[in-house]
Amino acid sequence: MTIQFPPGKRPVFVGAGWTMIRRYMPRTKASNAKEAATMAIADAGLQVEDIDGIFIWANPNWGNVQGPTVWLDVSQMMSVMPWKNIKFWLQPEAVAAGSCSGIHCAALALGAGAVNYALVIRTGHHPAGVRYRQISSNRAPGNSAFTTSYGHGVGGSGQSVTYQRYLAKYNAKREEMAGYVITAHKNGQDTPQSVWRGRLITEEDYLNARLIGYPMNIFDNDMPCDGVLAVVMTTEDRAKNTPHPGGYVSGMAAIPWHHRGTGAAEPLENLEEMNSWHARNLYDSAGQKPSDINVKHVYDGFSPMVWMWIEAFGFAPQGEAHAWAQPATIGRGGTDPLNMSGGNLGSGRVHGFGHVMETAMQMMGTAGVRQVPNAQVALCETGPFGSASSFIATKE
Repeated sequence: MTIQFPPGKRPVFVGAGWTMIRRYMPRTKASNAKEAATMAIADAGLQVEDIDGIFIWANPNWGNVQGPTVWLDVSQMMSVMPWKNIKFWLQPEAVAAGSCSGIHCAALALGAGAVNYALVIRTGHHPAGVRYRQISSNRAPGNSAFTTSYGHGVGGSGQSVTYQRYLAKYNAKREEMAGYVITAHKNGQDTPQSVWRGRLITEEDYLNARLIGYPMNIFDNDMPCDGVLAVVMTTEDRAKNTPHPGGYVSGMAAIPWHHRGTGAAEPLENLEEMNSWHARNLYDSAGQKPSDINVKHVYDGFSPMVWMWIEAFGFAPQGEAHAWAQPATIGRGGTDPLNMSGGNLGSGRVHGFGHVMETAMQMMGTAGVRQVPNAQVALCETGPFGSASSFIATKE
């Protein structure tokens, strides 16, 4: 069943803003948030007092760091800008990297009339001296025996196991992953805020990089960074008075976690089934199909999931993404450009909100040299398999 909004109330993107994405940035999270929010509001042709809804996805924390010290939450955001009247706010607490969940919440609030202008924002912060998800336990019971041996406890550690299964099952080679990673880094060179801008890696760099959890090397894992990204959304009727509206949300979905199997070392086949449910639900909600999508953004916090999301959303047949996701196809001049901002791997880890913001900019027509010609229907997915979320947006 497709999502239906009242006449004139389709949620649409009208602005985008950002800070630089850097390692250990010598600025407060509040300063970064104010800069990104101010830029997004100005880009939308609005004033701060116009914003009456704030939506933040604030998880997760790193390692032993407790409390809101690595991200900026709604209560902090309330204090960094001279808001006039925030009517409604929401802070989803889903685990891992569900950046699209903020878009879901804003879209539903706008469509229901709870707010008129929504700011959706995401903070990235990695404290100095904190090692990302380092294992502190001296035990590895059950499935963790397959993942904690690499010394870190999230993301790549579990996916390295699934990745090995994918390579064996589909006769793929880890060297083929260079096709995506190098393309992502090239795209990041034209993204103003990218942490990698000016530091383009080569195929040789990738193939000879230090292994983290075989067969994944350091470039297969995203870099935890500091930075804030934001978008502004409103309704179709109000968007007519803004400079460049674009990207009407037409469908939304979240991973059907009840299909999950054994946890940390998830069997490949379990993930493929769960991802396919997610994709079907998204397409059904939007009344779209894979061939309709010409702006493609899938989460790449860890490179192996890119191949699996490509297959789940029907961009390539199952087991063939390793050959499909090569520069001639996914590069800027390719038939199916992918992750035009560089994604997490080519731009820096802000938990997939770079995918969200780039989707908005592509549909608003403000992506500059990254702009996909004739962008009409966009798919954006963020988050790893256990907490993925997605939306589809149309130009008109």
